[in-house]
Amino acid sequence: MSTSWDVIIAGGGFAGSTLAAALANGNRRVLLLEARSGPDPRFRGELIHPPGVSVLERLGLLGPLDRAGGFHVTGFAVIPAGDPDAVVLPYGEVEGGRPRGFAIDHREMIAVLRQEAAQRPGVEVRTGQRVAEILREGDRVVGVRTADGTEHRAALTVVAEGRHSKLRSAAGFREESRLLSWTAALLVKDTTLPQPGCGHVILGAPGPILAYPIGRNEVRMCIDVPSDLTKGRDAVVELLRTRYAPLVPEPLRSGMLASLDAEAPEMCANHAIYTSECVQPGLALLGDSAGCSHPLAASGMTVVLSDVRILAEELAQKATIDEALAAYQRRRYRFARGREVLSDALFEVFRAADAGNNALREGMYRYWRGSRRARAASVGVLSGHDERVVGFVAEYLRVFFGTTGHILLARGGGSLRERLGCLDLAVRSSWARMDRAFKILYQNMRPRTGTADGQRAAPPSRSAAPKASPGSERKAQRPEPESRAATPPAA
Repeated sequence: MSTSWDVIIAGGGFAGSTLAAALANGNRRVLLLEARSGPDPRFRGELIHPPGVSVLERLGLLGPLDRAGGFHVTGFAVIPAGDPDAVVLPYGEVEGGRPRGFAIDHREMIAVLRQEAAQRPGVEVRTGQRVAEILREGDRVVGVRTADGTEHRAALTVVAEGRHSKLRSAAGFREESRLLSWTAALLVKDTTLPQPGCGHVILGAPGPILAYPIGRNEVRMCIDVPSDLTKGRDAVVELLRTRYAPLVPEPLRSGMLASLDAEAPEMCANHAIYTSECVQPGLALLGDSAGCSHPLAASGMTVVLSDVRILAEELAQKATIDEALAAYQRRRYRFARGREVLSDALFEVFRAADAGNNALREGMYRYWRGSRRARAASVGVLSGHDERVVGFVAEYLRVFFGTTGHILLARGGGSLRERLGCLDLAVRSSWARMDRAFKILYQNMRPRTGTADGQRAAPPSRSAAPKASPGSERKAQRPEPESRAATPPAA
């Protein structure tokens, strides 16, 4: 059995459902295939920065999500270890930016988005349909085969399965994957945050804590646990009680402990997954399937919505699908690479406990407290309003030079030898971050023909992608299996 469509989307989560709604124009026939019959039971992203919220609004999806019980987030508050005064970074200080982000329970979000996508003209949502294979004719992807043996053919196939996409590997995309840490996710009810309406980053524990409102008097806590400390679920719960909870301000601390009494936290692996290409003739990777980074900066959902916006725009503007895919790849990495660098840098600075990173953290606090301009520039980079990697570089250099000057002038105290040692650690820890950022800047400035890393490759066919028809196809070449899914802590 075979069916024919204009676009097939493999994966009916946040990315796939949003793209289906974005591509529905009354003329396209879009098929959304989701392996699960119900929502993904695992914890997934919920917090969206203002640029992503603007995409949802333009697509007519923000209203339904708002009515489902979402919460409008006004910015971020960073709570240093042992410091009662939070550093508040309001979205509203970003000139020309939207003043509020958005957060909602992930399961409720997906239910709303699937329903909205299914109601759009030309979109068909099929759940309980696992994509087992990518279909090709020559080098072109022409559709997919589901586990029941049905072939679905289309001019464009989009993979939106998430960070551990099997189809990404099956299609032959290369990736670099690293396990960074674990997240212990808690839902804390009947509580409030120190800065109402803000997402919070609480520091001083073995890993940073991200807490944000997802409804009236409900807070989601995403607690970073180093991978070497995950020695079973009971041990993790004890660790959260003894080494994390004392750093959490009241009344959130009491709510956190009550939540731990009620049920064990959900454990999720945090991976950094990097790809250098996200398109092939007739195929595109979307959202986390094209790469992801540590969730501390809460940039994942905004990157997904940026991908959706870019792909929909290019398909509408370019004469052929292959031209649209080449442009999508260039624009996609230009935005996503900056988020990756920022997420990695924040995670490393906020987690590390050596003197150099401690000094950099203190430098950040001084910088943010020093002026509205500093806060606005930093939150502009954090939220994705400032898409440029150079924006991150400029902000990081301001913090770095301010920190080194503070150390050299002995404002932090200590002997000359101690200060020089601290300076050496700060320089060394900063160099790797800056080196990566400058490499990305260089790659973004080079002419590209279709690859994301600036290397010349054979471009996709310039001819319009024909409607796929039954015929010979070959299986995608599968690389050697690579272990990406981490083993969760023992129950």
